[in-house]
Amino acid sequence: MKQKILVTLASGKTGFATASQLLDEGYPVRIFVRRPDYNALLLQKKGAEVAFGTFDQENALREALDGIDNVYYCYPYKSGMPQDVALFIKLAQEANIKAVVFMGQRIAERSDTGSRLTNDIRASYQLLEASGLNVVYFAPGYFAENVFVVSEMVLQLGFLPNMYGKGKNPWISVGDMARSIVALLKNPAPYFGQKLFPTGPKSISAEEIKAAFSKVLGKRILMFDIPNWMYLKSGMQIGKEYGFDKFAVVQGAIYNREMQLHHFDITPTNVVKELTGREPEDFETIARAYFSKSKYNEASFQKRRNAFVRFLTLPFVSIPSKRERMRLNPS
Repeated sequence: MKQKILVTLASGKTGFATASQLLDEGYPVRIFVRRPDYNALLLQKKGAEVAFGTFDQENALREALDGIDNVYYCYPYKSGMPQDVALFIKLAQEANIKAVVFMGQRIAERSDTGSRLTNDIRASYQLLEASGLNVVYFAPGYFAENVFVVSEMVLQLGFLPNMYGKGKNPWISVGDMARSIVALLKNPAPYFGQKLFPTGPKSISAEEIKAAFSKVLGKRILMFDIPNWMYLKSGMQIGKEYGFDKFAVVQGAIYNREMQLHHFDITPTNVVKELTGREPEDFETIARAYFSKSKYNEASFQKRRNAFVRFLTLPFVSIPSKRERMRLNPS
């Protein structure tokens, strides 16, 4: 019999893609989501059981874990992870969960990022390592999809804002991550206790991203560097469209700095190939797929006008004050 698998945060990027693939392969899947949103309903139509709740709700989480073999534990982009992971550990032990694939973070291997989210992940690692649960730590770097939050400006205006300086990262696609996570959920035992660092095939810079965009779109894309304050304003302006709140935007500013310091630049690994049997997607392939589905892909006067107006009004967008940023990200 195929293992019954719980996918948390199943409306998110890797959660949705993971649950979809498992369902396509005939695995019994239960998803844990906060509300019946579009992605949750799509998964339910494909055959997923749906459990509603949040990570700090003991009864909801206990019911979600009942009868489950393996868990993909992916946590929202918010503070409070260690407390919620401690609750999960208690309930997973009670439910006799056989394996957990935990979404971590490659940058957590550094001790000096200054990010509250990274510190929370590091603390959660320690809790899981002491729990006695069978855990695989899946720790990618920056998702390639994060580059495409500027799709409107790229597609409509031909500009690429660069907040990464000259830093490089082996950008990895959601598809490659999901395929790797599925492989681990199906056969986790060889990787218990290990930290896996999946990457794309090549570490590339913003200049190389610009070149890939120009090639894919068949037109010259111009790039300009943006300071941190402009990134924060842009994040507050368009963040909700991509599911990013103030906390996520503030963490992003820290990771941009880490990128500029070359802390995301590592030699690509063979994790994706080992787990899935296929080479990871290169950035040009990712860009073609993403732009083909983007709502900003179709050019029109109105869409260009909207993008231009949004750009002109950017300086007037309010950002969290220094005090609020410190509250969201205490040292």
